[in-house]
Amino acid sequence: MFFNKLFHFVKGYVIINVSGLNIERFLYMCAKRSIGIFNIGKRIDKGVNICINLSDFKKIRPVVYKSKVRICILKKCGLPFFINKAKKRRALIVGMLVLSVLCFVSSEFIWSIEVNSEDETVTKELLEAIDIAGVKIGAYKPMLPDGEKIKSIIMNNTDNIVWAWVYIKGTKACVNFKEGIPAPDVVDWSVPCDIVAMRDGIIKEIVEKNGEARVEVGDTVQKGELLIAGTLSMPDSTYKTVHSIGDIYARVWHEKSGEYKLHINNDIKTGKKKDFITLKLFSKCFDFFVSENVDFKEYSIDERLSELKLGKDNFLGVGFYRKTYNEIEKEKVKISLEETLRIAQNDLEMRISKELMPGSVLSDKKIVYEQIDDETIKVTMTMEFIEQIGKKVPFNL
Repeated sequence: MFFNKLFHFVKGYVIINVSGLNIERFLYMCAKRSIGIFNIGKRIDKGVNICINLSDFKKIRPVVYKSKVRICILKKCGLPFFINKAKKRRALIVGMLVLSVLCFVSSEFIWSIEVNSEDETVTKELLEAIDIAGVKIGAYKPMLPDGEKIKSIIMNNTDNIVWAWVYIKGTKACVNFKEGIPAPDVVDWSVPCDIVAMRDGIIKEIVEKNGEARVEVGDTVQKGELLIAGTLSMPDSTYKTVHSIGDIYARVWHEKSGEYKLHINNDIKTGKKKDFITLKLFSKCFDFFVSENVDFKEYSIDERLSELKLGKDNFLGVGFYRKTYNEIEKEKVKISLEETLRIAQNDLEMRISKELMPGSVLSDKKIVYEQIDDETIKVTMTMEFIEQIGKKVPFNL
């Protein structure tokens, strides 16, 4: 379909209207004489619209005469007609040539940089590193260092980046990277220490590797209580200090509660909105407003960045950032008790998860609620985990 349209555009064609009593005979005679007609429209009171190739248009005169139809030229389309008009507009031709040259030249430069990171600190650090490598707004692409050299410069000028690469897509430089896992702290085994409880619980398992256990399975311990001592009693009534090593697993309970409504608030847009537009010109930003004054009581925010480009990846370094504030009204929608409990459970589990130790294993959970009023319930969730609660605490001799 695309190539057919391109073929007809290059050769040129004419859209005509054919009217009269013998339209079918006219079409039959055109087909018999291999006259190129296409896009035949529906027949209406004023006849039928068809497209005919420019090279075949002059051949239809005898066909029109014999079929006794009338034709009317509606539109001339295609490259030949465009060139014919352009010959009379030299300024237009010169302007198009200049624009084409500018587009070709501008495609050899970097006009946009994209860093795939949500951390502003990492983004700033990477932008500074690639700037040292020469990758910046306005950089001439053929003069950029090769990929391995850019990668080496980034690695040498950033922290915790274990891999990085700069992809050039048209006029945009895209920076991809991977952060490394911080190295664990080096343990000084010569420093004596105790292992104490980080929270309350009931001891479930003791894995003692060095030191002297001061608790047993089934004991209830409180936060800060000594679990494994780094001071060992010797047979000659002396003491020896060691670096305590061991894992203490305990049953730990976490409880959270909150009040929840038996309805949810739906946001309904009123149709009122305020737009704030910022022009992004290469690495500079220019606001088209003095300040973001929004007098809506409730609102939602929509953000959109539109970058000007020629083709798919040839960015021109110019873009418009639009921030839209939409006024909304809150609409109460009643929900069931089961749905409210589900919402409460998700929220309370999220709050409890922020308190858990790494490697915690859930063993039991319980959720209860009580009615506060017609629209509110209080939900309490208790979750039991098996956690490693030991923490090393060095002591002075």
